[in-house]
Amino acid sequence: MNLDFTPEELRRFIDQTADIIEEIYTEKLTRRVFAGMSPDQVLQPFDEDLPNEGLYLSEVLEKVRTDVVGGATMNIGPRYFGYITGGGNQAAIMAEMVSAALNQNNLKWHSSPISTEMEKLVIRWVSQFIGYPKTAAGAILDGGSTANFNCLAVARKNMAPESMSDKGLYGLKPMTIYVSEEGHSSFDKAVDMLGIGKKYLRKIPVDSSFRIRTDLLKKAIIEDREAGLNPICVIGIAGTTNTGAVDDLVKIEEIAKGERLWYHVDAAYGGPAAALASTASLFQGIEKADSVVINPHKWLYVPFEAACILVKEPENLRKTFSHLPDYLIGEDTGEERTDLMEYQLPLTKSFKSLKVWMTLKTFGKKRIVEMIGQDIDKARHLASMVESAPGFELMAPAPLSIVCFRYKPAGASEDEAERLNKRIIAAIEQDGRIFLTGTRIDGKTVMRVCFINPRTTLRDVELIIEVVTDLAGDISVSKEA
Repeated sequence: MNLDFTPEELRRFIDQTADIIEEIYTEKLTRRVFAGMSPDQVLQPFDEDLPNEGLYLSEVLEKVRTDVVGGATMNIGPRYFGYITGGGNQAAIMAEMVSAALNQNNLKWHSSPISTEMEKLVIRWVSQFIGYPKTAAGAILDGGSTANFNCLAVARKNMAPESMSDKGLYGLKPMTIYVSEEGHSSFDKAVDMLGIGKKYLRKIPVDSSFRIRTDLLKKAIIEDREAGLNPICVIGIAGTTNTGAVDDLVKIEEIAKGERLWYHVDAAYGGPAAALASTASLFQGIEKADSVVINPHKWLYVPFEAACILVKEPENLRKTFSHLPDYLIGEDTGEERTDLMEYQLPLTKSFKSLKVWMTLKTFGKKRIVEMIGQDIDKARHLASMVESAPGFELMAPAPLSIVCFRYKPAGASEDEAERLNKRIIAAIEQDGRIFLTGTRIDGKTVMRVCFINPRTTLRDVELIIEVVTDLAGDISVSKEA
């Protein structure tokens, strides 16, 4: 007795699962984006005590078809514009099925030779895609926050005295790390968990294009040294989460090199745009970074989760994470085997590289670059519409595929515009025709749209203006009533 099905049952259940997936892509993509349900409503179909007896899988799959799909936000659909959420791709769905079937764990080479070697290949391909040295080492992790944490751990390890590994940070000068005010929240978490402290994460002001002020960066480093602190790392952002701004990566590298600091680039979102002729100049200098984060599950259209860390000098990565207890020491076979556990924090990790490899192998760099270019064109189209539509204001430059805007009808005060935009953002979620999120730009509440989904058409883009206008009118009418 075991948990396997008969071959006939397995085929039937695979076919039933395939029907669910096909239905999602043929019938569900253009339904309301947000399901419009409360937490209790989402949980209700599943809320029961732990079952003692199992249910026939066909019935379980039917529950998935109705209640799991029914409760999902349709973020693979063409009208989801929230956060930085890629739409995935169908080749990678096949990869995930095979990956789960093989159930590989690539902590050591002999536990999964194929996932180890494929991960090394994918790291090389991703490096080549953005113009980073293909000799870099790396790992595929779950997301940008974990990836940035790992890279700052590498920076700390390589910039601190060797005694830190045994004695910790006690007795050492406080370390400082530098990033723009637009840096991702993962850096706040990382310095906290690494023992550096949020106090010593220096957030440098930005210019009118939301790029780090390199003059103030240089000044902050000098002042911290003079105060007896230990600057260790400068971070450049290649596509900020708020506006898509790309820092002057060349100038930051010059400062980092001149001050003998680790240079990290957070290209989790924007990195793939380095491959486009129209935007390549924005990313000059990324190739000189000591470490880079880039998330294939964002602008390489791979399904969650896949975030790459790239480290120029492989030994800098290995010496950060390598620790070999007796039960993980392998036999010396004379072969050049790589144990990925020496290059990352996790020991256990799934076969993440398969879906990235299948994506890049199926579509190729040329086609993916074309899709990225189309996303940028969509952003420019929306920005142009915002600038010409009555009552709309473009709130930041749109160098990549993020557009920030607000609705401020003629005669509205700043306070009225603030309240109106908050209400519009809430109304959009419940309306369901589109999905976007809000943020703050220069202290003002704005709507933020991100295009990283090839399924989005120009008609979908134009719908954004229509929906906002409709809902703003409804809100104004309800206010008057």
